[in-house]
Amino acid sequence: MWTEEQRKTQGDLAKARWSDPAYRISQSESIKKTPHCAGCGETDITKFYVDDLGRRTNKSCKECHKINCKRRWHGYSAVKKASTRVKKYGITVDEFMKLCEAHNGKCAICGVEPKTKRGLHIDHCHDTGVIRGLLCNGCNTGIGLLQESPEIMTKAIEYLLRSK
Repeated sequence: MWTEEQRKTQGDLAKARWSDPAYRISQSESIKKTPHCAGCGETDITKFYVDDLGRRTNKSCKECHKINCKRRWHGYSAVKKASTRVKKYGITVDEFMKLCEAHNGKCAICGVEPKTKRGLHIDHCHDTGVIRGLLCNGCNTGIGLLQESPEIMTKAIEYLLRSK
């Protein structure tokens, strides 16, 4: 987790890079280059993940990216996944299982049992590191996109209620 000072420093460095015309030109030229997957040698841009502007978002093609994902997190044993939770959140396997039991294996917000391999995410406060509960991918992402701000979430609820 970055401190505000680190975040500001990195932001300033990025602004400095983009204010350099030579850097901007080199980046715009790199978009025009033919893609090349290091895994299989694929060069067809339609076989890569791209953003709205047609720029590649991964160095690997879609197929190699899927293989790499399976080899990494999805290929980990339950013990390996549990060990990452201990390292990242300071939570043991037993504590994680207690959280799962407390939520009946369902998301603490929407109450739906996740159907993906990722399962439930450990939701935590990014400021204090305190674990709040277990959430499905959608609810976890939603809270993050709303900046974990009760004020913004309240405004979002009010907005939704106006349209009914």
